[in-house]
Amino acid sequence: MSRIVAIFILCSMHLSMYASHIVGGEIFYDHLGGTEYRVTVKLYRDCYSDGAAYDANLPVTVFDGNNVQLMNFTIPFPGKVELPITFSNPCVTTPSGVCVEEAIYEKVVTLPASNTGYTLSYQRCCRGPNVTNLVNPGDQGLTLTTTIPPTSVVATNSSPRYNNFPPIFLCADQDLIFDHSATDPDGDVLVYEMCTPYQGGTSFAPAPNPAAPPPYTDVQWAAGISGVSPFSVGTITIDPNTGQMIASPGAQGLFAVGVCVKEFRNGVQIGVNTRDFLFKVISCEVQLEAELTQQNQLSTFVSYCQGLTIDFENTSWGGSNYLWDFGVPGTTADQSTAFEPSYTFPQAGTYDVMLVVNPGWPCTDTSVGTFIINDEIEAFFDPPPVQCIVGNSYDFQGQGVFPAVGTTFEWLFGTVASPMTDLTQNPTDIVYNSPGSHPVTFVVKFDQCATSYTADVEVAAPPAINFGIKDELKCAPYEAQLINLSSASTPIYSLWDLGDGTTSTDTHPFNIYDVGVYDITLTIWTDAGCIDTLTMDRPALIEVFPRPTSMFTVTPPEANEYEANFFFVDQSTDAVQVSYQFGDGYTVTADTTWHFYNEPGVYHPKQIVYNEFGCSDWSQHQITVTPVIPIIVPNAFTPNGDAYNNVWQPVLYEDQVIELFIFNRYGELIHHAHELNAGWDGSYRGVMADDGVYTWKIIYNDFKTDVPVTVQGHIVLMK
Repeated sequence: MSRIVAIFILCSMHLSMYASHIVGGEIFYDHLGGTEYRVTVKLYRDCYSDGAAYDANLPVTVFDGNNVQLMNFTIPFPGKVELPITFSNPCVTTPSGVCVEEAIYEKVVTLPASNTGYTLSYQRCCRGPNVTNLVNPGDQGLTLTTTIPPTSVVATNSSPRYNNFPPIFLCADQDLIFDHSATDPDGDVLVYEMCTPYQGGTSFAPAPNPAAPPPYTDVQWAAGISGVSPFSVGTITIDPNTGQMIASPGAQGLFAVGVCVKEFRNGVQIGVNTRDFLFKVISCEVQLEAELTQQNQLSTFVSYCQGLTIDFENTSWGGSNYLWDFGVPGTTADQSTAFEPSYTFPQAGTYDVMLVVNPGWPCTDTSVGTFIINDEIEAFFDPPPVQCIVGNSYDFQGQGVFPAVGTTFEWLFGTVASPMTDLTQNPTDIVYNSPGSHPVTFVVKFDQCATSYTADVEVAAPPAINFGIKDELKCAPYEAQLINLSSASTPIYSLWDLGDGTTSTDTHPFNIYDVGVYDITLTIWTDAGCIDTLTMDRPALIEVFPRPTSMFTVTPPEANEYEANFFFVDQSTDAVQVSYQFGDGYTVTADTTWHFYNEPGVYHPKQIVYNEFGCSDWSQHQITVTPVIPIIVPNAFTPNGDAYNNVWQPVLYEDQVIELFIFNRYGELIHHAHELNAGWDGSYRGVMADDGVYTWKIIYNDFKTDVPVTVQGHIVLMK
């Protein structure tokens, strides 16, 4: 069964409703000696475009490093070639009406002398009105530009140039995986990234000659679009080291895209080549697709040095049969028909692995991936023992699993170390100028593989001594906790003279002091890192004041609720302030006083006293206010359902669980309850009892003694 998906087309389709324009291009150069250079400009254009024709004489403007124009030269039109429409999957019908043509302008020129290098620029408008991801695309052209570094930076340089032009068609439901790498004639290090192209020219001035000087303005993206995310829906990435591009658009449209390759020599960037082009996303039908998961996309991938065995992953669809060839030269035994095979390569190396879906069928597809196989490598080291910041010198020993020949090492000691890096396996005499915990990273590299291990190295600071105690009023007996504020990078040992004839080796000791003034002494020492012994004396650190003694009388100890007036008499010593908390919410400051309690209950009045130093003491008594009537029992009720007096219920002085019995006139028990605030609703076995007189008995606990009390009487039920 076929399915509808979106495809990439590196061009703009010829539609009658609009005119196509420039598809994209790039500029690069080769140094031929002296100030002589061969300049190459590649331009791509829609064959069916009725706008933005190729320049008969393409103008290139040369600026010095200060953006001052030095010269302007032209390159004659070399002719154009139509690029072949290739599509790797025969199970896709190639759309009609698609054509991209290429013109390669080249010229050898001698540039004027310049101590500041050169910038070469070409500008042209326009991209066309239907570019999806740009604001006002019909008025945004392109600028192709490259820089030649001054000879003070590099004596000679030729810029990188891209190896391949992206395929015109690819179904978006499967990733577009494309080798977007470049070649540098000088062997410089190349780093790839998605980037934003430059504008150049307008609909009013479509072919600037000379070109405007740098710096150049980026194209204006539509909302939500950027150079690293040029699709309205979907993703695109490029491997910074290999240039492998993976693009997955999710919506139809015409999209401007930029790819930059930066050129580094000896760790310094000396140039950049930007390719500016368009992607077209349309719909097509695909019957099947071969797709082996690339090595660095495997779910098990960690590095290129994971050993000789690879567990392959297959994301193909629409197929029934599969043939894997693992690319081992000189043998045909390196094949498998499994859907996702596991294979152990005979030795380390680089292998081109091929997956064929439905081999030998009319509709088949092939996917190829390059796999870099190396023995597993590991990195490790034991952090050296802690040293004092004074006179420190650390040695390291790199350990792990790696080939004896061809392995390189790198140590990263951090910015507070001297030296900060080292390229030997076992560096020595690393000196730190700051104490603390410093991360150290050991990097092992072999071929394209790298692994690292990080651990902390401890550098001890000289110990410092200090201690204190909480700032608060200290009243005897005072429980003090001494706080050790000393610091060191290694364990601290402490000896305290607590000032009262006792000592302690605790870090933060507790001690109880009586009235008096106490001198405290602390001695600390370390036996590792920065080894030292320090002593600190703090005379009169602790001063403990006496407490007053609270004492009072209250009479009488018990009274009923009608006569609940109690007399409080102070008998404290050494107090300058006396107050009472009566236990019923009232407080008074006085030596001797009366207090009346409004409710029955058991109360615990408290006396609080303070002396001249602010130290306090308190004492407490218990008094009882007894209720005059502990229980009230109604003598009649009317359970007739009129919302009044429907339940007979005793009222006690305080809520409690009581036991209730109801008897009829024959002495028969008709109701029994043992619960909080028990009562009777007048029913017997679910039926309302007859009118008449009934006997009740209640057992409750005495308010003061908590001893059970039994009372009984009569009640009249009237409906």
